[in-house]
Amino acid sequence: MSSPAESPYEALSGRRFAFYPAIRNVEHNEWTLEGETWSEILAKNVETGQELWIPRNHLGEVSSSDSPVLIVGLKRELEHKAGTVFPFRNPVVQMPGKPTPRPSADEGPEPEPPPPNRDSSTEAHTLSLIGKALVIGLAAAFVITVFAMGGFHNPIAALFQPDVSTADQRYLALTNQDAYHDVVAKMGQPEREEWITKDDADLQFQALFYPSRRYVLILMGGERGNQRYIGALHDPERKVLDSARLSAGGDASAMMKHLP
Repeated sequence: MSSPAESPYEALSGRRFAFYPAIRNVEHNEWTLEGETWSEILAKNVETGQELWIPRNHLGEVSSSDSPVLIVGLKRELEHKAGTVFPFRNPVVQMPGKPTPRPSADEGPEPEPPPPNRDSSTEAHTLSLIGKALVIGLAAAFVITVFAMGGFHNPIAALFQPDVSTADQRYLALTNQDAYHDVVAKMGQPEREEWITKDDADLQFQALFYPSRRYVLILMGGERGNQRYIGALHDPERKVLDSARLSAGGDASAMMKHLP
């Protein structure tokens, strides 16, 4: 008889970890694994003792190292309400429309519009149909030409794709073992660098800007001075260009998409 498949979260047993991004409305982001089912895991907050069931379909990859803290990625941002976690949704505020002015009592009834000129409306409708037919014909000819020449699979979508080209791809030589000084030695001094998290955050993210090359390198660590390379973003489109591999499988791309 074959043995049951191991849970990808067994590595969390007896170890402390942090969720990324952190769960909203929970002040302290340090947890331990207390139990799991086929659909959920039970996480206990180290500071408060609070226990939360987290659905597995919200869980992502587990980081390869627990130095300084083990990271469990979340596929989407969650928030805590009344002892339960829910996907976080930004509230949409609908702006009131402009009020329609009421006619005053002194004003007389609005004059009736003149009867439509049937000849003019028929001519305009005919011209509109001809214009639409020309546009459709040109678009069809363009698509057929591109496919006949062995072009891209979706030519219409390609017309609206942002330019994410870079001056070079030297960032592909970096790994998750490269610290700040290793990155600078390989890539050169950045034109600007910035910490994109607060001083007291559980995870510290540093951005090294190379605008002339059109990309930003991202480093992460549990404290400032201990950060390592996790990936590269296009500048200014913020598209993920590279993401460090994780020993547990997968990469840091989900973490890169949820940067502050």
